[in-house]
Amino acid sequence: MSDDGMDGGVMSNSKNNNHQFRLRELLSSQKLLWSIAWILSIATMLSALGLAMLAGWFITMAGVVGVLGLASYAFNYFLPSLIIRGFAMTRTLARYGDLMVSHHAVFGLLKDLRVKFFAHWAKLPLTMRVQKGGSSETMQRLVHDIDTLDEFPLRVISPFVVAIVAVVVLSLMVLLMIPNAIMVVACAALSFVIALMTLKRGIGLASSESRLITLRKSKLLNTLPALTALLTWNRWGDGMRELAEYDEQYHQFSMQVLKNKRIAQLLIQMSLAVAVIALLMMAGRLFEQGIVPLTLKNLGDYTTLNPAIILALTLGVFGLMEIMSVLVNEPLAFGRSVNAKKRINDLLGTRLTNNKQPIEGDFTITLKNLSVKMPSAILKTDCINATLTPHKPMLIIGASGAGKSTLLATLAGEVPRMSGEIWIDGLNADGTKTTKLDIEQVDFGQTLGFLGQNVDIFDQTLADNLRLGKPSASDDELWAVLKKVNLSDWAKSQPKGLDTPLGEYGMAISGGQGRRVALARLLLTPKKVLLLDEPFAGLDGTTRQIVWNALIDMQKDGKIGILAISTHQRCGQMCEADVMKVG
Repeated sequence: MSDDGMDGGVMSNSKNNNHQFRLRELLSSQKLLWSIAWILSIATMLSALGLAMLAGWFITMAGVVGVLGLASYAFNYFLPSLIIRGFAMTRTLARYGDLMVSHHAVFGLLKDLRVKFFAHWAKLPLTMRVQKGGSSETMQRLVHDIDTLDEFPLRVISPFVVAIVAVVVLSLMVLLMIPNAIMVVACAALSFVIALMTLKRGIGLASSESRLITLRKSKLLNTLPALTALLTWNRWGDGMRELAEYDEQYHQFSMQVLKNKRIAQLLIQMSLAVAVIALLMMAGRLFEQGIVPLTLKNLGDYTTLNPAIILALTLGVFGLMEIMSVLVNEPLAFGRSVNAKKRINDLLGTRLTNNKQPIEGDFTITLKNLSVKMPSAILKTDCINATLTPHKPMLIIGASGAGKSTLLATLAGEVPRMSGEIWIDGLNADGTKTTKLDIEQVDFGQTLGFLGQNVDIFDQTLADNLRLGKPSASDDELWAVLKKVNLSDWAKSQPKGLDTPLGEYGMAISGGQGRRVALARLLLTPKKVLLLDEPFAGLDGTTRQIVWNALIDMQKDGKIGILAISTHQRCGQMCEADVMKVG
């Protein structure tokens, strides 16, 4: 495994303002739990090896004593029996302890990764998020890649830690009894090389797997929406045949991966079989040189070389076969982790060059002869003229499809304007007044908030979802912002309160609740510009009034500067707002 594969590049580079993720960070996230899990795994492995080796030795020695008809005092049955029972109990307890601790480590790791990467994604400029592929599709890829990363500590590092300890311990035992048994150690090392080569080859195979899965998914997603048309024109069969071809390709790929796994396991077993043969041949030569196998004097001596100890060492090498075979049980685990890391770094790690100018204090946004259009739309909205100020909210009204959402997306930088001007009048960072600064030249940082038609609710708790907007927010701040969107009573009624899980894409809550959670996340920090697309959709009159009052109060307190809201539901309490009609 190359250093690039292991580390994934530089963690941070202040000169280029890059932030890249290393696979080794997966171990630092839950280092205590992983350390305990590895200790328990090693205890399980040593107990299993010790049990097999000591049991073989004990049965042989007991048989010799019985054949020779020696008295029980000539051989100590009690101590080996006690150690065997101890090995058996330790193996069972350590195994269950390892499973429990690894379970907690994996879930703790996934939680840390989701909080880290989702928070980083939320902090990226809106224009950069658009360039990276939008919201829902990107979130789905990000969640999948995060869930894939747990394979690195669980299926790559942990088995290698156990295997290294097993090989070192057994090699020391073999060399202690037979100092010239270098061949045995070399064969064990060769099995490591085979495992490493298999995992390295898995990087390319994992890339092929990812590409094939993406093609199958794209074909399926493109076929289902066209179901009616395909049936009408009798082309459904063609679509199904193409999907079947992808399925067959994936089946062939899976068989190839399985074949590589079997070959790697066979080579590992062959190398260790050679180690067994070398061990027996060296022991045979030693016995031929006059070493006395068993006498009454050395019957109770556990350090003297004899056939029973050779049997124990042989059983230990056979035990290595299973331990080393585990290294290639998941030949794509390392490759999947490397590819997931690369995709995450591509998604989150590259910063855009920032040549924009920060702006201070109050400012206005002026729209002049603005034309906007969604990239997939046929018609555009022309001749938009307005001035947005921080003194009053701006209500954007119009018929469905008139361009309200497109206008807000344009102001947020998610959709490029067709023509016209959008300029800022305010103060520069040095206190001087700006002169018609184009909005694309302004750096709003995290002070521009946009609530679009689709909101991002992640498979985390309510508190974790909210803290994506402000990681340092206290519980009191969370309760306060939930009150502003009329969700505090609902959250208090939940058994887990702020720790209530919201489910993947917010499936555990309603769409209206999801939008209010996303709005609350925006309201945790001051915003110079807040753009809200239908924030009152699906809300009852009481909730709509509470949300509106909260927005008005925050604007009056200076926590919100320019506030633009597109809505179909203009109510009496909104009379103090300016109105812009589009369409």
